[in-house]
Amino acid sequence: MVKTMADTSYNKILDPVSDIITSMESIISGAFGNTTGDQRESYKRIHANCWGLHTLVMDVITSLGIEDVATRPEVYDRFQGLMRPIYSNMEDLTRGYDGDISEEQELIMEFVESAVNSIEHMMNNLWHYSLLKHDKIDYNISTIDISVLTKKIQSVLKDHEIPDLIFPIHVLGDKTYLPYAFGEIAYNIKHHAYVDNVSFEAQIYANRVDLTVYDDGYGFNCDNMNKPFQPFWQSDASNDGFGLGLYLAKMFIEKSRGTISISSEQQKGTLVKVSLPLAQS
Repeated sequence: MVKTMADTSYNKILDPVSDIITSMESIISGAFGNTTGDQRESYKRIHANCWGLHTLVMDVITSLGIEDVATRPEVYDRFQGLMRPIYSNMEDLTRGYDGDISEEQELIMEFVESAVNSIEHMMNNLWHYSLLKHDKIDYNISTIDISVLTKKIQSVLKDHEIPDLIFPIHVLGDKTYLPYAFGEIAYNIKHHAYVDNVSFEAQIYANRVDLTVYDDGYGFNCDNMNKPFQPFWQSDASNDGFGLGLYLAKMFIEKSRGTISISSEQQKGTLVKVSLPLAQS
């Protein structure tokens, strides 16, 4: 059966958009302290662009659906055109554009930043899921310094100490989609595992390297460890996102001639192992 937007609870992307709209309306009305004229204009522009996002998402839901969103490139262009001014106005406000904002407004903007990042992540995953379904991705296998993958994990898990690997390793893979895969692995840890510690290690075996990412978080029980790589699967239905991250990670790793496996136990953590071909020196 083909998944529809309703099957994946599209409110997960609509709700944060609606929450931002409501927050901006409250600030504009003066509920969280006074604003200068330019600050109010920034809040109004965020509000207007989020209404545009709401309309765009509804268009996808009612007209296209997840699997066909990438058949209309203008959808993603329109999405980016709405996101850029939102980020720009958020940056203006948080750096004190036309005066400092109130403490209450600062807290709201922290929430808005988190919500906007979540919206962008979900839309990126929906877009790439559709690209895969329509075979619209061209892969270019080349040599990649493994530090690129380390830095991707570090950038997502910036609240955790992920040390650099102590020796250089070069693998084969696609320079765009292999880092995307590792970003999705890290994103799942950050948002769903509730971890204290994360480790990232590499071991070389003959002509391959095994990369393991281990977290000591919540973990999950699953009777079939292939399920986490199925599209829309989630260990907890209350999690944000659509359950596409690990599916995309698997597809992009396999297209880079690698393999991925996962093992997890509730309250004990999760281990993800990725095996990639070494580049010939």
